[in-house]
Amino acid sequence: MNARIADVLPLSPLQEGLLFHSARQTEGPDPYLVQARFLVGPAIAGDTVRASVSALLDRHPNLRACFRHERLDRPVQVVPKAVRVPWTEVDLTGLTPDEAATRTEEVLRKDAALRFDVARPPLVRATFLRHGTGAELIVSFHHILLDGWSMPVVERDLAALVAGRPLPPAAPYRDYLVWLGGQDRQKAEAAWCESLEGLGRPALLAPAGPDTAPDRSRLWLTTALTERLVRRAAEAGVTLNTLVQVSWALVLARLTGSRDLVFGAVVSGRPHDLPGVESMVGLFINTLPVRVRLRDGERVDELLRRIQDEQSRLLEHHHARAAEVQRAVGAGELFDSIIAFENFPRGSGSDDGPGAVRLVSVNDATHYPVTIAAVAEDRLLLSVSCRRGIPAAAVTERLAHVLEQLAGSPRSPVADIDALPVAERHHLLALADGPARTPAGPATLTGRFADRVARTPDAPAVDTEGETLSYAGLDAASDRLAGRLVRAGVEPGDTVALLLPRSASLVVAQLAVLKAGACWLPLDPVHPTERLARLMAAAGPALVLTEGTAPAAARLPAGVAVLDITEASAPAPFDRVDNQPGSAACAIYTSGSTGEPKGVVVPHRAITELAADGRFAGGAHDRVLLHNPYTFDASTYEVWVPLLNGGTVVVAPAEAVTPELLQRVVRERRVTALMLTPELLRTVAEIAPGALSGLREVWSGGDVLAPGTVLRIQEHCPDTVVVNGYGPTETTVFATAHTAPGR
Repeated sequence: MNARIADVLPLSPLQEGLLFHSARQTEGPDPYLVQARFLVGPAIAGDTVRASVSALLDRHPNLRACFRHERLDRPVQVVPKAVRVPWTEVDLTGLTPDEAATRTEEVLRKDAALRFDVARPPLVRATFLRHGTGAELIVSFHHILLDGWSMPVVERDLAALVAGRPLPPAAPYRDYLVWLGGQDRQKAEAAWCESLEGLGRPALLAPAGPDTAPDRSRLWLTTALTERLVRRAAEAGVTLNTLVQVSWALVLARLTGSRDLVFGAVVSGRPHDLPGVESMVGLFINTLPVRVRLRDGERVDELLRRIQDEQSRLLEHHHARAAEVQRAVGAGELFDSIIAFENFPRGSGSDDGPGAVRLVSVNDATHYPVTIAAVAEDRLLLSVSCRRGIPAAAVTERLAHVLEQLAGSPRSPVADIDALPVAERHHLLALADGPARTPAGPATLTGRFADRVARTPDAPAVDTEGETLSYAGLDAASDRLAGRLVRAGVEPGDTVALLLPRSASLVVAQLAVLKAGACWLPLDPVHPTERLARLMAAAGPALVLTEGTAPAAARLPAGVAVLDITEASAPAPFDRVDNQPGSAACAIYTSGSTGEPKGVVVPHRAITELAADGRFAGGAHDRVLLHNPYTFDASTYEVWVPLLNGGTVVVAPAEAVTPELLQRVVRERRVTALMLTPELLRTVAEIAPGALSGLREVWSGGDVLAPGTVLRIQEHCPDTVVVNGYGPTETTVFATAHTAPGR
């Protein structure tokens, strides 16, 4: 062995994991920095503290270690015989308390910005801050050296070394690593694989993307609530740790929609049969999966006992390497949230004399998007750290809300546990209602359209290639057709089927049907005859409007009344129907979750509310392209959002919609907005991303919208806003929408 090397040791399971992640994350603040802050009495000199920190590393050799993996089959930790701990002194004497606190925070931030190189010892540094009433010592470690369970031992040893008190020989961390090497890894791996058997897609919280600085939140539960939680855990025959884990599982279930949850749990990893393990300093903890499967009809106490029993069977296998378990299970990322239940012994905190050294705080972090520490004291502390844009306060509040419910009757059904705090629920319901607004006019389509005709009779309402129909012209044409429908026997409340191509006649027909007091049923001319027959049988329309009776009649069931929209007719008076906001405007048949068509009746009010949505204000939807099949509810947006806001329905040519067609129509017909399915938008982005140039907004919905598609559209059409909308037909096209942020 090299004369300067005291020992070469293997790594514990978590040390291997931290080494791997440290090698991957070489930029930005070190996510594995542990900052321990000690208050130092005024009678203690800085030189004494510095010598005591060095003596601490002499007493625990593994704190001198560095870690090597290059050109090695397995990584090792190399322990030098001696190291020099980097030491900084900062004089805060003469500053006011506020000034000293500000300066201390600056020192902490600068220290946190310094990364450790795990291959170069020591992975420890110290900063001594002297102020008027005493001093503070900040000792920063890389997390690969030690865990939170080690800090009380560090505090005890450092205080004794500063005071010159004798200490018994330290139990070496090396003994634990030797013990670890004698364990049956295959048996442990098999036990964990059995516990995760049948696991489907893991329920992950965080979106893909770059890491962010942690957002932190801390919440002390009340003493009364803490006592109730302890009592409920005891009544159920489980530990408080199990109760906290089940609480997080229920929050995770509500956030992800999964009933088979996996998250990480930090276990102490200290084997009870290893002599002296309670006084060792090192990294013993391990992060292992906890699986919680929710069952129908299960009570809270039943779930708690079942999870404790399942986890108890794995206690003897807490030394397993998480990476090997993950590989054996054949899963990718098993979890992206972890929870640590901290109930290790702490310093008494009672010695504040002039010669005292007392640990006051420990700040650390992990690379996981959500890290939860539940600290068991007289009042349970929830300390939450989140990354990747997940708000820590929201996670903390939901966890506390579930804990409060679990503190109630243990015989409550699990399904009754609500993860949403009352204030958040009210906030979300208010968002769902939308902003309060004064109605823009009548709540019926016919009433709103009449108002629009009176205000802008000569404005273009429908634009087809080579022909423009004004609002007054559309009003007159729909009046003529409505009179024909009434004379043909259509009555208020009837259904009129539309078997029409994409054209101006389609817009005329929809408005005419409404004026007759009926609702329209869209039928796609390209659909098979069998499907048309099923829809006709289900909806029972009083009449079918077609464009040319001969070909249409051949595809309809025998005996169905057919009216050709192209037949010339003179205006004829008819009794205008006084539609109600709740009257049916259209009946749209979707594919249905079972594969059978499912009819959705959409009332007037739903479409007028859609058109009045503030997201369509501002002129972006002045000229909207009608190109989707009108059996698809997106056509409701394409027709009625522009018509009820004084805009123009731009009817696309009656041919297949391709990127080339879109490029020509958008440019030549001055289209300002349109809606594309995510698949069609992806095709446009790949083949002709510039085709949408000139649009003010493009909306997409009906399926998952890929981020890459949005980025490519934004790159080639920087002035076009991309909006991801979603909503089943029952919510009238859009229930929610998200505007993609600009590049």
